[in-house]
Amino acid sequence: MSENIEQELVQNSRIFYEAFLPGAVTRLRNQALAMVVGVADKEDALEGLDRTQLVDAVRKFLADWKIAGGSVDALVEEAAERNEFRVQAPSEIYVTPFPLVLRCQTCGALENHDKPRRQHEHTLATTYTRTSGGDGSSKAFIRCSEKGCGGRMQQVPFVVVHRCGHISAMNTPAAARGVNRLGLRHNNGMFRQNTFFDLASNDNVSAAYTEMCPTCSVSHQPDPSMLQKGTAVSGGDAFFPQVIQFVALSKKPGELVSSVQSELVRLPESTLSGRAKDLAEGVVYGLLGCIDSEALQAQLLQILEGGEVNADDLAKIQTERENLEKEIAMLDALIANGTPLESVRDASKERLSKLISKMGAAEGTFVDVRNYIDNDTVLLDLIRQRRTMEAVLLRHDVGRQGVAESIESTTDSVVKFSRSEDWKHVQSTYGIQDIAHIPDLKVVLTAVGFTREKREPERTQGEIPVKLNPFEDRIRSSAKGKAVLYAFSAQTEALWIRLDPIKVLQWCVKHAGWDAPPPEALQSRERAQAHLLALSPALTAAPGSATELTKTIGLSAAAPFHLMHTMSHSLMLTARRHSGYDSQSLTEYLLPMDLSFLIHVTSVQNYTAGGLLTLFQHYLRRWFEDASLHAFNCAFDPICSDVGSACPGCIQIPRGCETFNAGVSRSYLHGGYVDKTQSLWAPTGYWQS
Repeated sequence: MSENIEQELVQNSRIFYEAFLPGAVTRLRNQALAMVVGVADKEDALEGLDRTQLVDAVRKFLADWKIAGGSVDALVEEAAERNEFRVQAPSEIYVTPFPLVLRCQTCGALENHDKPRRQHEHTLATTYTRTSGGDGSSKAFIRCSEKGCGGRMQQVPFVVVHRCGHISAMNTPAAARGVNRLGLRHNNGMFRQNTFFDLASNDNVSAAYTEMCPTCSVSHQPDPSMLQKGTAVSGGDAFFPQVIQFVALSKKPGELVSSVQSELVRLPESTLSGRAKDLAEGVVYGLLGCIDSEALQAQLLQILEGGEVNADDLAKIQTERENLEKEIAMLDALIANGTPLESVRDASKERLSKLISKMGAAEGTFVDVRNYIDNDTVLLDLIRQRRTMEAVLLRHDVGRQGVAESIESTTDSVVKFSRSEDWKHVQSTYGIQDIAHIPDLKVVLTAVGFTREKREPERTQGEIPVKLNPFEDRIRSSAKGKAVLYAFSAQTEALWIRLDPIKVLQWCVKHAGWDAPPPEALQSRERAQAHLLALSPALTAAPGSATELTKTIGLSAAAPFHLMHTMSHSLMLTARRHSGYDSQSLTEYLLPMDLSFLIHVTSVQNYTAGGLLTLFQHYLRRWFEDASLHAFNCAFDPICSDVGSACPGCIQIPRGCETFNAGVSRSYLHGGYVDKTQSLWAPTGYWQS
């Protein structure tokens, strides 16, 4: 049937977010309905993609999905556990006509409605033999077989789906199955407004309805959650692709992260000892800003490469190290006075580096971090989160430019003064420590699987959970029986926004129910951040687990995380006016342990319009003012404010939220009850304090 194959072009950006991956039913440009059954692979589009980082991100998403109350297909879980995903970059998409239930536009007669168990290929072949009129000057069509009609047959644009992943054509009600000549009074918009009738008598037989899911009702006690949902194909409920976009480090930092994570796997449960202890102390030391990220990376590599040292040799090695450090300091002083001893100094530095590597885990290079955080549990929680290392290593892995550097490079004195005043206002009014523009952020967009009936998981006791299903490629034999990830890698622009730890801590004490900290906690940003990390487990955990964790620790302890997350949403929802990017063109990437977040362009190719750079250079103050005004009220007030000040009409975003919109509330920014149970009242919001 190759002569029936037609082609049309689809933009890359639509593939991941619309119905164009296996399992989806989509409407083609010729108005035919078709199911996607396979995707060809464009191998060169995945060059440079770090598979380890990709699989780690997918594992995190799956864990967050289950924590949120969803279920995951066993094929996907096993692939994540064994690292057996087949990674592909979509190029060509293959479809087949579906559903094959046909209705005459003239008399309403139905065909293929009574053959639910018949092979799709057989029905399709039979249907093709009846096509006519496709001579190049007109489109092919199928004529009605009812005597004296001859009208055109058209696909019935409805499917029946269930949250477990089931999909089928429109059901034929039991009352209509015995009718020899069955017709359908068709309503394009609503599934239940369609009516089956007897062509012979013109009497209505039954309204359209749905039945229990044939898969779930076998193994569970029937309940309302097993009832299938009838939906128009164009309605979207038949297919929700689950897409994640994550920040990818370059090769060397990426390998370092993987090496550190591998080292942690060998740790006994809930303990921090040996080389892992040194690694944890180093990463957290870098997180607090006590050491440059590039220097930290070099020292972490030395720790990983060095061997274990016994106690007998440690004193000798330590003495040798101290002598070398004194020698290097002396050589530096002589070089500063003009003596050409650079080669000697470099040789001594190389010897020192090898000595540090030899000392391995016994070295204790970062023991000073204990002056800030002396709790092994907090250190262990931080080092176990991949994002802790990302927050540290990303600082030199991208070409970031802070506001201060950007203002300093401005040549026009008037513009320079204006930008400087605007930046001071943003810092003082909105509690921001720094904002940086990143022109070369490497992001990976990947489709993990899909759901039906509902986009997001939900936790309802006793009901069938929303299931994450794998993509099934029926075209490529090598992909059959394997879990497939569809991915693209691209460089795009981003803004990195970091809150002021001192102001966050002060707000938590005054307005979120925290006890007063010791005076030294407010003397520096490093100590304020350390205090926040010690008292708020939501900051040291993965963002996806914050919702469940909040139920355990309470809203007060989790307030810093939800405050930062709400700010991220507010800024994304108001960026369009000054950047040209709407909220669906932007994605968040939370780094809670750093009290920061990235807002980056949802791109599938190495191109951006530079909108975030324009916003960064010229509209920071106006952007924050717009965000504050947007978060002040909601079109659905007072109802919205009474149930936690969060709904799709104000602070929630349609896709890409790392907690599926759980926990965000406008009250964190402007005061009020922060959740629908009214368990925490913030008398003053962060942007009002």
